Amino acid sequence: MNGWLDVGALVKVLVFGIVAGAGLPALFAVGVRTQAVGAGTVEGQHLADDRRPMMTAVSYVCFALVAAAVVVGVLFVARDFIGHHTGWYVLGAEEK
Repeated sequence: MNGWLDVGALVKVLVFGIVAGAGLPALFAVGVRTQAVGAGTVEGQHLADDRRPMMTAVSYVCFALVAAAVVVGVLFVARDFIGHHTGWYVLGAEEK
């Protein structure tokens, strides 16, 4: 670290930006694709005899992970507000 740039903090922000900025949309896209395959739709053709319940379950797991990340992100941003109004200090919020 020098007076102008904190390289450790920069790397943390860069890694989180890549994970959240590219990883979550990619995970959502994987969920959409696996749901289509699980329903028997391949390359725009609906094949009712070719259902794959395991792929549908994988898609629900992908969607649940994306939803959990969104909820945790909102809670992280609003942690001080939530703590002040409810007394429930989460995700590192401190009582003031």
